[in-house]
Amino acid sequence: MELRHLRYFVEVANTLHFGAAAESLNIAVPTLSVQISQLERELGAPLFVRSKRRVQLTQAGEVLLEEAQMTLAHANQARERTLSAARGERGYIRVGYVASALMSGSLSQKVAHFRQRHPDVFVQAHEMAMDGMASALVEGKIDVALVRAPVALPAEVAHINIQQDRFCLALPATHPLTTGEASVDPADLSAETFILPEQVSGTREVARRGGFMLNNTLRAGSLTEVLANVALGNGVAVVPVILSQAISLCEVVYREIAAPDIPSAIWLLYRKRERAPVIKKFMAMAQTA
Repeated sequence: MELRHLRYFVEVANTLHFGAAAESLNIAVPTLSVQISQLERELGAPLFVRSKRRVQLTQAGEVLLEEAQMTLAHANQARERTLSAARGERGYIRVGYVASALMSGSLSQKVAHFRQRHPDVFVQAHEMAMDGMASALVEGKIDVALVRAPVALPAEVAHINIQQDRFCLALPATHPLTTGEASVDPADLSAETFILPEQVSGTREVARRGGFMLNNTLRAGSLTEVLANVALGNGVAVVPVILSQAISLCEVVYREIAAPDIPSAIWLLYRKRERAPVIKKFMAMAQTA
């Protein structure tokens, strides 16, 4: 049974006239009659009672009419959904992100702007470790990624810079440096234990400017874990300014790092040879919004 057989049947059932149905379908009456007869043989039941004066549906025909209308409606819906997805108007996007990208508002702002124009696209967020983000993108586990720069990227992945940031210092509230100048000279941190987040470029730059080696370190798994260790007095940490604006703890004091600023940024990663229309639309929006 093919969809065209159902379309032919529904047209005859609605008009109860082979001539009118054939004209509507733009086919010859004998052709339509043959198609209906084939359908009846395939189903093993007559669908119409035919006479010279009129055509009537049998009980089997009435049952098939209800089912055929639903089937055709579903087929049309499937066609429209498929075409919509091909145009990038429907589908899903899996976004990998690191916590500081969420705190910055970059993720929610980009997604909200995209949803205004594409309400039928489902966007799902996945918090991930930064060192596995690019490989997850290449392997197709996620579709785009928000990371804190700089990040080493494979040849298949490119990026756009969507938000500028800089680093600051997180100190235990009881630390002597919290009572001094508004900014901290990196040279004054040489004896400190540093709580290391995933992204250590800022910490390394502080050590370089201060002229010391990072010998005393404690690795943390997330930015909130970094702050927890700072709050407990286990060390100091170089963190994004975005984090200092998003999370306030009475046990932690934030201080600027003496000029010049140590810059950072939020990058949006994507596959260079992306084929999915919906993801291409998202990237186009992200570069202009």
